[in-house]
This record gives sequence, C-alpha cells and structure tokens, in this order.
Amino acid sequence: MFNTPAIRAIRSHYPDAHITLVSSEKNKLLVENYDQIDSVVYWDNKIRNLLPIALQAKKYKPELAIILHSHLPYDVLFAVMAGCQYILRNTFHIIPEWFQKWIVAEHQPPNCHVIQSKLNIIRYLGIDSADTRMEIPCEIEQLDKGNYHIVGFQMGASTQERRWPIKYFVELAQKLIDRDSSLQIKLIGSSRELELPEAFFVLLPEQYHNNIENLVGKTSLPSLLSQIKIMDVLVTGDTGPLHLAITLQRPTVSLFATADPKWTGPYQDLHLHTIINKKPSPNEGISASMDLITVDEVFDAVNKTLKD
Repeated sequence: MFNTPAIRAIRSHYPDAHITLVSSEKNKLLVENYDQIDSVVYWDNKIRNLLPIALQAKKYKPELAIILHSHLPYDVLFAVMAGCQYILRNTFHIIPEWFQKWIVAEHQPPNCHVIQSKLNIIRYLGIDSADTRMEIPCEIEQLDKGNYHIVGFQMGASTQERRWPIKYFVELAQKLIDRDSSLQIKLIGSSRELELPEAFFVLLPEQYHNNIENLVGKTSLPSLLSQIKIMDVLVTGDTGPLHLAITLQRPTVSLFATADPKWTGPYQDLHLHTIINKKPSPNEGISASMDLITVDEVFDAVNKTLKD
C-alpha cells in the first residue's frame, strides 16, 4: 500500500511504458489486476527462485528497475539478471561497494514518512509528486453494513512487542458491548495468528460471544478489504490492516510504542485517525511497552470516534 502513490506517479510520468511489478504470491489477489501496471511476476524473495523469476521478468526487456521495497542483495541481483540497465533503489542500508556500479542513484531517505521516502526517490526521474494518497489495487465487494456499529480488532502484529495484550482487547470488548449491546466486533488477522482469537475467547465471558465475529485466517485480501470498509473504527497496532483501513478512509485507533507513527502511521485524512503513542522509559524495556497503553485510553478513543 505504501508503494501505490509512487507507482501511480510513475505511471502518470511514463504513460506509454510497460510497467512490470515484482510482488509476492500472497499479494496476488491484491495486485494481479492493478490498472497502474501492465504485468506482474511473483517472487518469494528467496535466492533459490531468483534465476527463473528474473528470466520471467527479462522477457519484458526492462531498462530501469525502481526498487521501492526489498532486501539486499537479492533485489539488485534480480534487477541485473532481468537485464535492467539502470537501478534506482530506496534504502536505509549501505550499498556494498561491488554493487555501486549498477545503482544509478542511491537515495538515503530522510526522517520522514515511508510513503514520502518512496516519492522522494523517484524525484531522480524528474517525478515530483505531492499526491501521497494510497489506493486499493483491486476491486472489492460492497457488503451490507447493517444498522449497528462495527468495531474491528486486529490483535496480531509483525512482532510480539508490537502487540497490545490480548487481555486488554478482551476488557475493551466488554466495555464496548456493555455500553452498546448491539455493537458487533470483528476479529481480523492472518492464518498465522489463529492462536490469538482462541486466547481471546477463553478470556471473554460467554455472555459477550454473540457480539463477536471471528474472521482471523478466514479472509482473502479482497474480502478483508470488504470487511474493513464497513467498520466504524479499527483498533490495531502498526500493521498491514491499519494501512488498508487508512486507504479505505475508515477511522482507526492505532496503538504505537516500539514503532514510530511519524514513519509508519496515518499520512492522509488525519481527522479520521486517533494515534495513541506511548514510549517506554529505559527501565521499562521494549517487551512491556505496549502494556503502557491502557484500556480506558483506547475505549475513550473508540467511543469518541463512534460519536463523531
């Protein structure tokens, strides 16, 4: 999602170019019909699959590789093996000296939002875009919302220290349902997070279970987008679903402690989003940092969003 403003700007600048997107298989349903690109090759970023996928891309005779998100050194090797004459790379890392001959312009992003850093790199191509809005690359189904409030819970995160405690989500659910007995809560997440709703339901008294719909591991990316689109607010840490909700212009309450919202938080429609950011003291340590965000803080933020 962070890449879409840059991709859109590149397409606008090069309307007649053939643009091939290199993406992961897990994002196939999201990007396969993206109208800003002409073709897609799917790569798992593993060295064992580099040659066959690079040869697949080579048939499109690429001249320029714009590397917006990837891992050294495989990304540069991929671009060279695909036949690119020029490589533009967005990186925080030092490029090994033996790679420098392939990279036309290595850009060290400033301390800014990741979306802006991607737009900054394409300035080397003479593209100066101020349009930072993310866009959904696929068609999504419009679901019937119903006549009740819907609150989404994304309990998982990329790392354990970025997760708000499950017991806090349970307490939040109880407080929200006690306030509004018709309110529905949708649990979302990937198939790698199936243990989270199990733990959630163990802790949640049975009288609240009918207000909860467990969608964890049960949605494709397009169907997840459809579910987020009917939410009145999504409660989440620094996760992919946060950025999907932002793109869909759905309100969010996002929880940050170890991550920095100035870098990966909401960057558009700021009036729709509440950021709760707690930095741990040196004595508290990273592992307990998300615990600093209280249930009452999140409840008040969700309440305010539902009233607005």
